[in-house]
Amino acid sequence: MKYIRPKDPGFFIARYAGKAAICCLAAFVTALVAGIEERYLFWWMVGAVCTVLFRTGSTLERRKGYTLILLAVASLSVPAAALAGNHAWLSLGYVFILSFACFFVSSMGVSASTLGIGCLVVSLISISSPTSPYQGVLRSACILSGGGISFLVNFYLWPFDPERVLLSSAKLAVEDMGLFFDSLCVRIKNPRVTDEALAYLSKEAIGSVRRYRSFMESFNIDPLKGSSTRGGPGLFYFALIRLFESIVGLFNHIHFSDNHPEFEVVRDLFHGTATDVSQGFDAFSRIKAGHYDRPDFDRMFLDIERIHEALLNMGAYKRGDEVRDKFLDAWGAVYELKNVVQGLKDMMALANERFRLGKP
Repeated sequence: MKYIRPKDPGFFIARYAGKAAICCLAAFVTALVAGIEERYLFWWMVGAVCTVLFRTGSTLERRKGYTLILLAVASLSVPAAALAGNHAWLSLGYVFILSFACFFVSSMGVSASTLGIGCLVVSLISISSPTSPYQGVLRSACILSGGGISFLVNFYLWPFDPERVLLSSAKLAVEDMGLFFDSLCVRIKNPRVTDEALAYLSKEAIGSVRRYRSFMESFNIDPLKGSSTRGGPGLFYFALIRLFESIVGLFNHIHFSDNHPEFEVVRDLFHGTATDVSQGFDAFSRIKAGHYDRPDFDRMFLDIERIHEALLNMGAYKRGDEVRDKFLDAWGAVYELKNVVQGLKDMMALANERFRLGKP
């Protein structure tokens, strides 16, 4: 069982769930203090629960906007649904239209789908309890009031930005990938580092990447939403995956210098460059207040080109099959190291955009 570090963002999820319960409790206490009648108390709590249950949006500001849209649409649909419930055919047609609209907006993305489901649920509750238009308007007022109290606590008295949790999770993912990469740096000069130990660190790293995705999903953020032209929250998740795949590719070629002293020069150059790259992982995982030191990627790419030149100057590809195979392994390792550097550079650029990280 993996040890849960004190800064593990999983604790933020528990805090987030507790805050949702407190928002509903605050709305309930306010209703009791205001002397809301029992028949309207239910609708008061419907508004409060909708505010925290049907949450969506990748940033705090977007979540505010989507919540206001949900409360507005739900409050408008309640009187119509209550009136339609008095007539069997009208209620049937109303449910059909709502269901069609709900499934139609699902094609527009996770946020639209969440809002549609929220409105559908509230309307179904209202249509199953038919009443007069006046009573429907009072229900809408209660939904807006209860939702407004929950909204105030959720976004102003106790704001909880999902980006803070996701950034903490991203830092842990990069830190675990950095530990995996550091172990590969040690493995270059120390063959006693076993493949089993490296495989364990690889498993830990991919577990952290999956944890980042699970936190995105817990905040109702689509991890697959994103493109190079339109952007999106999923781009940073894709960057983490590409970075991890590059490190795994390096792991598959890291044995090129074992028992072959002729590769010593290349091994030393490779180790020096890899050590510089590992500092980039450390810099990102130690972000404080949105700032971190950017590595000099141009110098890293130049160092990798020097390794390429050293490999070609060796002429190992002209020798026997065994040396030629080691040369191909070394060439693959350098290629994957370049991919790691490029992946780290892309990941940091997307992190700057995704989490609005400031310059040092």
